[in-house]
Amino acid sequence: MRLISFLFSIVVFVAVVSSSSSSSSSSSLGCPCESSYLCEPLQIAPRQEFLGFSLNSTQYQNYYWNQLTTLAIFYDTIEDELLCIAHENGVRLVWGTTFPIENLGSSSYIDEWIQEQIEKVQSTFTDGLNFDVESPITDPNIAQQYTDLVAATNKAFKSINPFYQITIDVAWSPSCIDKRCYDYAGLAEASDFLIAMDYDERSQVFGEKVCTAGANSSPSNALAGINNFTALGINTDQLVMGLPWYGYIYKSCLNGDEAGLETVVCEIESVPFRGANCSDAAGSEYDYSYLIQLLQDQTINSSAVQWNTEWQSPYFNYIDPVTGDVDQVWFDNPQSLSIKVQLAQKLNLRGVAVWNIDFLDFSDQYNSRPMWDALASFFPQPASSEQSLN
Repeated sequence: MRLISFLFSIVVFVAVVSSSSSSSSSSSLGCPCESSYLCEPLQIAPRQEFLGFSLNSTQYQNYYWNQLTTLAIFYDTIEDELLCIAHENGVRLVWGTTFPIENLGSSSYIDEWIQEQIEKVQSTFTDGLNFDVESPITDPNIAQQYTDLVAATNKAFKSINPFYQITIDVAWSPSCIDKRCYDYAGLAEASDFLIAMDYDERSQVFGEKVCTAGANSSPSNALAGINNFTALGINTDQLVMGLPWYGYIYKSCLNGDEAGLETVVCEIESVPFRGANCSDAAGSEYDYSYLIQLLQDQTINSSAVQWNTEWQSPYFNYIDPVTGDVDQVWFDNPQSLSIKVQLAQKLNLRGVAVWNIDFLDFSDQYNSRPMWDALASFFPQPASSEQSLN
């Protein structure tokens, strides 16, 4: 990594020098921070990553900024203070974005779209884009068009500032998950890195005669997915492991009279998804903070947290107070997350990411802080979990 960073710095030095004066003058106009340098795109060479996806514009004061490296924003506007805090702590702000695949063949639409993204990033003093396209693509020609879009976007951004960051969210495996048959090797080459979403792994379940509940994010699937990426020639340094701070509640186990708090295998309704008869669409997503509250609710009859050794994931059952049925919950906790983070370390991945960073109750430090620390343990010498807002 040090060699990569050194070579990167040499390659971009001339571009940085030539663009710094014009960038500084434009960034100072309308800068909301006390120091105008905080409105400059961060000039940081490739590094290990802890990327957080954010859907809530009001939670940023609760983040552990000394652990994050990139924040991907999935809302319309950002607070001025967020920009200043992020850049002061060396954290990139990138905009989550998607693209209508029906327009991938329109060069005029693409040119206009790229220019709009550039203007958005420059006007908000932010640091790049995070592509989150999850539409089914089975036509290789369309897949190539998506790769071309990313490559053109990256080229346009890097021509303005070589430190702008362009990343892509991809399925946990390149094996046409959810019919996303993308050109993964091409996407890796066309971007700074890929975030493998190692969650929603049961979006398509094949080979089960009876649909059952199961782990949202298992280390075995994560490993298989990473191996599939590297088999395409994608370097592990181009891969970030995305992990969940949420889980699934599967309502009303269909085990009949055998269903109870000690139920291990919960039979669920068959809900087809993109060609698979069984899917996690039979359940509903809930954030970690809600699941902890559910588990701790003394008015609800629930089991203790159980551990599935095959999937290395926690689960528990409870009696629905309204229906009286047995519901099963699969989720991730600090223990299961740490196992996957250790796997990311062992595989020499670029880093880790979390969907999403706002799924914790920040007033409950007892339960929220270990979730942060589990992700931050990716780094050889993780920083203290004291919040840094300076």
